[in-house]
Amino acid sequence: MIYTPKYMEIVEWTVEQISTEAFKPNDKFLSETELGEKFGFSRQTVRRALEVLEQRGYISRVQGSGTYVSSRKPNPPALDRERTMTVGIISTYLDNYIFPSIVRGIEGILSSCGYAVQLASTNNSVETEARSLQFMAERHVDGLIIVPTRSALPCANLDLYNSLIQAGTPMVFIDSFYSELSIPYVSLDDVMAGYSAAKHLISMGHRNISGIFSHINRQGHLRYLGYVRALKEHGIPIREDRIFWYSKESVQQLLHGSRFLDQLAGCTAALCFNDHMALRLIDYLRQNGRNIPEDLSVVGIDNSEPAKIASLTSINHPSEELGQAAAKLLLSLINGSEGKNVLFPPQLQIRGSVRQLENENVTE
Repeated sequence: MIYTPKYMEIVEWTVEQISTEAFKPNDKFLSETELGEKFGFSRQTVRRALEVLEQRGYISRVQGSGTYVSSRKPNPPALDRERTMTVGIISTYLDNYIFPSIVRGIEGILSSCGYAVQLASTNNSVETEARSLQFMAERHVDGLIIVPTRSALPCANLDLYNSLIQAGTPMVFIDSFYSELSIPYVSLDDVMAGYSAAKHLISMGHRNISGIFSHINRQGHLRYLGYVRALKEHGIPIREDRIFWYSKESVQQLLHGSRFLDQLAGCTAALCFNDHMALRLIDYLRQNGRNIPEDLSVVGIDNSEPAKIASLTSINHPSEELGQAAAKLLLSLINGSEGKNVLFPPQLQIRGSVRQLENENVTE
């Protein structure tokens, strides 16, 4: 099925107005707000139409002044490039336990609409992310679904993202986002995930709860925020000596640090950034003679297959549904609609890694 993007209605109307001299060279053109009211379209749709008109040479936009009909001859009417019917997917890793399900969800939606998928991995490297963005731009993909690289840090490839935006390439972020860019995203509600996991531990009588979070991914910061909210809500002091931050490069140093076991000794429970970290923690503790959950209760996030095998209590990551939602959102952007963020509520899967503490005053 072939769709005509909504913004093309504005483009075609404008070209007609200029060709019939309803608007003459150097005349001030309608503003984004005026066009939005005239056509009943979102600001994003109007902005896309203006970008196309400017690229074709019909208008020029002057910052702080407005939009004007161009005095020069428009570019040859090579209308929007033909669709390649290909969507690019850029992920930090292609082999983690979540991504295959995300891709399955994306492909199921896109293939039903006649799209093929081009995959690229950044290995969570900003340099490789740059190469991946350039690779996709050169292949003129119709849109991009992207897992941001080191999303808690300032976006190092802002220039490349802005170039893609200026070129009119629709994009959707999954799992996280860059705060510098107004690109819609689809993710688990990470604040509520951290909150729900911590609240479950509190409901089981735990008050001395460690938090172990990734500092380079925005999800880690948001899950930390949920953890802090739950503790504060129940009057539990925030103990910074019980909060640990790590990256992929530093996790070994954290787990085998000289003070790590001592700092955990005063805790009865730990909330981990994800299942991968939770399972590494459990393995490390068992190697050091600690039992789960008798010596330490542990909660992860993702509800991965390894978590199910290990009987780890975890927050579900709706990976396939998330992929489906991202694909639907991208298709709506390709067809000129306005994109809105999608957040999935957390769902707790209770298993055997958390024990009920006795004789604890728990405030619900």
